Amino acid sequence: MSTMTRLGALVAAAVTVSALSPHPPPAQAVQDPLPAATARADTTAELTAAGKATGSNQYGLIGSDDSPLPSLYGVTITADGAIWYADPGVSGFGRGVYEYRPGQFDPLGGDYLGGGEFADGGGYLAAAWDEPIRYANRDSTAANPSGGSEPWAEPRGIEALPGGGVAVNDTNGVISTPLGTIIFYDAAHNRTGNAGFTRDEGCLLLAEGELVWGPYFTVVGSTLFAPNELCNVVSAFEVPSGEPLYRLTGENQTAGARPNPPHSTDPGDLAGPYGVSFDGEALLTTDIGVDRATGGAVHRWLIDEAAQSWELDRDFGDNGAVLAPGTLLYNTIVDPGRALYLVPGEGQITKRGLNGDFIENVALPGMPYPIARDVAVTPEGWLVVTVRANKPLRMLAQSPSPVTGLTAQAGSAPGSIDISWDEVPTEYGQAPVLDYLVELSTDDGATWTTAQRPVSLDTSTTLSGLSAGPHSIRVTALSEAGRGDAATAQEVLPAVTAPDISVTLTGVAPEDTSEGEPVEWTATVSNTGNTALDDIAAVFATGAGNAEETVEFESLDPGESTILLATSTLMQEDIERLTVENTVAVSGDERETGSQVTASASATVALQEPVIPDPDPDPDPDPDPDPDPDPDPDPDPDPDPDPDPDPDPDPDPDPDPDPDP
Repeated sequence: MSTMTRLGALVAAAVTVSALSPHPPPAQAVQDPLPAATARADTTAELTAAGKATGSNQYGLIGSDDSPLPSLYGVTITADGAIWYADPGVSGFGRGVYEYRPGQFDPLGGDYLGGGEFADGGGYLAAAWDEPIRYANRDSTAANPSGGSEPWAEPRGIEALPGGGVAVNDTNGVISTPLGTIIFYDAAHNRTGNAGFTRDEGCLLLAEGELVWGPYFTVVGSTLFAPNELCNVVSAFEVPSGEPLYRLTGENQTAGARPNPPHSTDPGDLAGPYGVSFDGEALLTTDIGVDRATGGAVHRWLIDEAAQSWELDRDFGDNGAVLAPGTLLYNTIVDPGRALYLVPGEGQITKRGLNGDFIENVALPGMPYPIARDVAVTPEGWLVVTVRANKPLRMLAQSPSPVTGLTAQAGSAPGSIDISWDEVPTEYGQAPVLDYLVELSTDDGATWTTAQRPVSLDTSTTLSGLSAGPHSIRVTALSEAGRGDAATAQEVLPAVTAPDISVTLTGVAPEDTSEGEPVEWTATVSNTGNTALDDIAAVFATGAGNAEETVEFESLDPGESTILLATSTLMQEDIERLTVENTVAVSGDERETGSQVTASASATVALQEPVIPDPDPDPDPDPDPDPDPDPDPDPDPDPDPDPDPDPDPDPDPDPDPDPDP
């Protein structure tokens, strides 16, 4: 038996996008359109692996242990997120206590492959927890799990302790040395104490003979409450010293007496208590029911610690008890403030309200279990269950809620449909939403095709390449637990081919309004349809040489535009009316069919008044006469502008007069 414990930072830190918080982040629109896949019949059946839910709020397998240990018993989860279970070894091997230590959790690290398909693996248990450690003996420790010298007798019940560590009920202590007991361990799995010694002493002594049978116990604060099936009592011990405190029995019974049988089939007497649990306010005892004609029963008792007594809560169930006619009950597990889980000797676990009212059976599609032995509840509402079947340790969660708000309409491209839907939040008890499966049908749901896309939490997409005619579309949320209920839109028609083209024309006048000056024309051509256009042509009425001119462009995809240019020149008639006009006609061929679309536009450009000069008899007058002539002009310019500046002042006084005859 296990009360609710915390997975710690393992899940809380890793699952922020969806899943374990009630409000995952908003999804973003898919950018690329999704083509439809090949059709296949009965998609739901094919996409659902064994153990996976096929509809909303069903239980689905999200993790499992494939080890061959078919005799698992108690299971619990400690505050650090470790999963512990006990194997009494009744199958002949595997006796011991096992610990799964938590690793790194990734919501997409399980068996989900995308497209609604799952691998056959260990799911979250294999991906987010390490391989189990076996504590081979009572005195094995975390430092040496295979060590120790005191063999287990038959460990069955296991419970997380409030301060860390676990307590283990080694129930069949009459065959072990030392004798059986509930043993307390700290977080390093060192023994810190024990409660009671098991001897074959009948039901006379509190500390002896109390713990032979009755594997499922609970710890409330520093007090351990443990049942004894044979004596019809519940004994209280101090934790961790193990000091006996007191014992409790039914309204018409006597603790310490043997035999101490129930005196009535009505609520109030104990008939083989096999488990004790705590719901936050009161103790719940689970009678296996061997000695009760009406079978098993769950009672709710209000504890009076001071008086060391209890009182039956007559408001619980039917006058104080939930009866299970013809059924043996082993244990009741509490999800505080939410629900009870009843584990029968055989058959399915049942989920009940806190008042005992039946809610549902805990079942897995395609993976039955004939016998279950215990349940632990995680903070997210997931169930960790021990069963007598293949995959003896199973982790269960509920599947996603139904998809709502689905809308579907013709898209912008031919053969396309745009769809959107509301985000599906992850609720308590559910595995995180991982993906949305989008499927289509053209035969009113007889067969479905799957839109191929990567795993995505986006809540809108475009389906493209669809055939003409009505389509049915359904969208389903998926998680590691399986699929939820789909939302369906029917009779949705894809967009049809609608080619279209448009054009605008503008012109720019020259600065000089003179004949022969250029006028620049700009045609902006746009594909305003939903299909590609090829062989774009723009015919300007007036272009080069003032004649018709055709400008071509290769192709335009929907929404694309291009600019085509032409140049004409001013003519005298344009100048006379001070405007120049032009028109353009455009065309394009739809790519698939070759059908042509056309458009045209006109433009008128205003011209500036031409500049005409005034007549002037002196075409080149002196623009700047000298207003102030020189008052002292030079009257006698130098007639020899370049005289010898340096005449020879001293000619030779004695030239040679005559050469010698």
